[in-house]
Amino acid sequence: MKTVLRVLFLTVAIVASVANAKPTSPEPMSEKTALQFWADNGIKIGWNLGNTFDAVNKVNANDKSTWVATEGQWSWGGPGAATQALFNGVKQSGFDIVRIPVTWIGHIGASPNYTITEARLQRVSEVVDYAKTAGIKAVIINVHHDGNYTEPDKGTWGFVDLKGAENNTSKKNEIQTELGKVWTQIANYFKNYGDYLIFETLNEVHQGNWGSVENTQAYRNQQDILFDWNKAALDAIRATGGNNATRFVAVPGLGSTEPETVINAHSRQKLLPSDGTNGTGKLIVSVHYYYPWQYTVADVNGADYTTEWKQSERGRPASDMGSLKSTFINNGIAVYAGEWGAPNGKRYNSSEEIKATHRLYIKTVATKAVENGVVPIYWDDGGNFKLLERSNGQAQSNSFYAEVLSDIMSAKGASSPSVTPSSSSSNPSSSSSYTESSSSSEDDDGETPILNDHPADVRQRVSSAWASQLASYYSLKGEPLGNAKPTKAGIYIVKQGNSVRKIAVR
Repeated sequence: MKTVLRVLFLTVAIVASVANAKPTSPEPMSEKTALQFWADNGIKIGWNLGNTFDAVNKVNANDKSTWVATEGQWSWGGPGAATQALFNGVKQSGFDIVRIPVTWIGHIGASPNYTITEARLQRVSEVVDYAKTAGIKAVIINVHHDGNYTEPDKGTWGFVDLKGAENNTSKKNEIQTELGKVWTQIANYFKNYGDYLIFETLNEVHQGNWGSVENTQAYRNQQDILFDWNKAALDAIRATGGNNATRFVAVPGLGSTEPETVINAHSRQKLLPSDGTNGTGKLIVSVHYYYPWQYTVADVNGADYTTEWKQSERGRPASDMGSLKSTFINNGIAVYAGEWGAPNGKRYNSSEEIKATHRLYIKTVATKAVENGVVPIYWDDGGNFKLLERSNGQAQSNSFYAEVLSDIMSAKGASSPSVTPSSSSSNPSSSSSYTESSSSSEDDDGETPILNDHPADVRQRVSSAWASQLASYYSLKGEPLGNAKPTKAGIYIVKQGNSVRKIAVR
């Protein structure tokens, strides 16, 4: 009986929606860049409605034509459907921005039109409105599980089939066409929303290896295909006009889209598509942060899983977030960590030592992100990564979850980098640069920072105090290389005092 009542509740909650409340006329849009929008609205910390709109009901696991994205299919411990009460609680818990991952499997029709069902679009719109009504400052929607592999031999979930497109130009172009038509429909449906609604083109696209960074032609080919697909999505969004002509659009890298991955793509000019007169001011780099993966996302029942956060790994959040700042944020390009976290739900009954380390990890990542201007958006799946109760958007009082939430929110007190535009923000261009507001002097040590999109800024600006401190060099994987500048050509991380940057040795 309980099961029957639960199904009935979910059906009523999802289907018996009120009339579509999407704006009937264009809401106001600002001329701000994404960085200015973060700063002016105090956007520092975010939350994911994970395993909800991205959940897929595999009606027949062996027949993917039967798969359909079903709200709440993967929910644990509470109502599967999103509610206004949930988002009110998310706001009260201190979050400034929410990401609503959306999978469209089972809601897209056949070629050539690939028509998305009205019911799916309307329900997503309704939940976006929950966030707006709650007073949350920004909302992200995307194309989520329509293009990734959980295991190489099981194929892709949806139509964004990177493995199938790798060596098949016709397949690659077919996917590109469908992606453009899908985004045209999404963009048209949400066109009148103001710039608090952000589009994210894709999520974790890979062909079985999670897009690990390798200096191979195969990897570069995958990167290039994703770049073309991101460009097709962006072009489709912009072509719908109206508010979408200047809407903020987030672009991911390959696979797990970790900092190293997006920086690698950016160094090849294969990350951010050209956005016309918007320059880079309306684009956002989407990263995920699950380093070290054995501590965060490894199967908790598998051999790789660990509850130990090694001392040698504890400097990486500062290094990685610093690299994102120097590569993107210092050059006027906004970054958010669209997913990050660690399994609260598996550690709340652990020893005090394990819980203390877990809390330190959470606090460190959140703080280092905010300090470097990256907006961390916590992945809450309601299960292993659970943080808030889905019934009310609150952490359980006097619990480990409440302590972790407090650790996340403590990062809001961290000092964000102060950046000011060096050219008019009302008409940002790809050549406009941003400078830190603190005084600085040019570094003339012959190292070349990775600032490919801004060739005028070919030297890192650093303080004299920074330059007087001993430097430590690391590989891109974080391996310590000592205090002597590497002589072998390549890209390295250099840490000096509290500053971290990426350099290229020629």
